[in-house]
Amino acid sequence: MTPFWMKVLAGSLVEVRFMSMMTEIVKIVIVPIGAALLHEYLKGVSSVVLRRFTVAQVVCGLACVGLLSSRAGWGGDTGGVALGIELTGFLCGAVAFGVSYHQLTRRFARLDATMPFFSMAGIVYFTTITTAAGRNNLLLVGGLLIVVAALHNTAGYFFGYWLARLARLDKASCRTVAIEVGLQNGGMASGLAGAMGKLGTVGLAAAVFSPWMNISGSILANIWRRHPVDDKSRPG
Repeated sequence: MTPFWMKVLAGSLVEVRFMSMMTEIVKIVIVPIGAALLHEYLKGVSSVVLRRFTVAQVVCGLACVGLLSSRAGWGGDTGGVALGIELTGFLCGAVAFGVSYHQLTRRFARLDATMPFFSMAGIVYFTTITTAAGRNNLLLVGGLLIVVAALHNTAGYFFGYWLARLARLDKASCRTVAIEVGLQNGGMASGLAGAMGKLGTVGLAAAVFSPWMNISGSILANIWRRHPVDDKSRPG
């Protein structure tokens, strides 16, 4: 839906290539999540199954290198075949990386606990790069972006919670929906802006929204933690 709405709402302002953007989203979001889910799955399998996935790791790793090398030969071609080759290569890479990461965690038990710090460092890095690239534009529209980001974020919390209540979900689920709707994937937004070559303009919204939502989300989560839901009762 993100490429679709970008095409509809921003297509007259910036060039939006639907298939290219969809491929970028798969690479930025689906591939890492797939690798993480595979790592979690492998925690509960037998040694026999793990050996089979080790074989798959090698095969997928070689396929990833071969496919992405082949894709490089297509240059800037954004046709369906070229994007399909690239996407298949990244999906194979997700399998190879997921198994490799799982093997590393078996050797280094504290690796899982330290990964969130790498994630936070990555967010800080991309926010810094985006801010630096769009410095001049940010000085012009920074105040307006802060206001819009705050309104967008607050509206997400508000409508996420109360529409979930209207749908007769229990309060705990409504809080979950509110957090999910209010918080957005700033990393994906920055990645898409960079892929479009618009990091210093389109990427500024993500650079402003990400720090704001982290602060507001933490505050909201702490407020709700101090006021836990006592039951699963439904409204009305």
